Amino acid sequence: MTALLQVRNVGIQFGGVRALQDVSFDVEDGTICGLIGPNGAGKTTLFNAISRVYEVSQGSIHFASQDITALPANRIIGLGIARTLQNVGLFGAMSVTENVLLGAHHRLRPGFVNAIFAKGALIDPAAIENEARDILHDLGLSAVADHLAGGLPFGTLKRIELARALISHPRLLMLDEPANGLSHGEVDELSDVILRVRQRHGLTVLLVEHHMRMLMRISDRVVVLENGIKIADGTPSEVKADPNVAAAYLGAAA
Repeated sequence: MTALLQVRNVGIQFGGVRALQDVSFDVEDGTICGLIGPNGAGKTTLFNAISRVYEVSQGSIHFASQDITALPANRIIGLGIARTLQNVGLFGAMSVTENVLLGAHHRLRPGFVNAIFAKGALIDPAAIENEARDILHDLGLSAVADHLAGGLPFGTLKRIELARALISHPRLLMLDEPANGLSHGEVDELSDVILRVRQRHGLTVLLVEHHMRMLMRISDRVVVLENGIKIADGTPSEVKADPNVAAAYLGAAA
């Protein structure tokens, strides 16, 4: 396998605070890489660096052999990187399908909202809507496709956000605590969904998650951060066997 994402000696500093220090790891094409650590470890900061929300103070980030370290954030999705957020960012006054269609904006001309719902698209808007509905069907959301997003259960909103990411045709899907706020049953169901969409869409997944059983079950590799420093990197079994990791994270979460 080859590395789709390469993080090399990345550091981020906010004033006098070092949020990340000399972090390096690879995410192999077609795999799921889990990223763990306590609050404040730098997980979301690293996500923000990869998605170009934050500037990198040192080091480099390569995606599909392209240096994206200084790339503008608005070009990331066009390269094939999509991200979900810890807190869902859906529009309650829009339908579920309309929310999903917003994820296809980079595939359309400027003025994409009008292009999606009216005319001016580079591709047939009806074809994009059919694609959105197919994705919603695949995620078990056909019954709510025409409902307003506002007021739907939190677990449903999480899946809608996943659908919006998938319609962007990503190669790398970045999931920031997708199981946050879900019940145990919903977490198990989400695990199966992530495995299924990874296989069906040929995705590589970078996953931040506090649910250790979920992360260890579906990840091919796990990277551990503490205070902005990488302290472990290996298969789930290798990370579980690391006494420092087991004491600091896995034991506390069991």
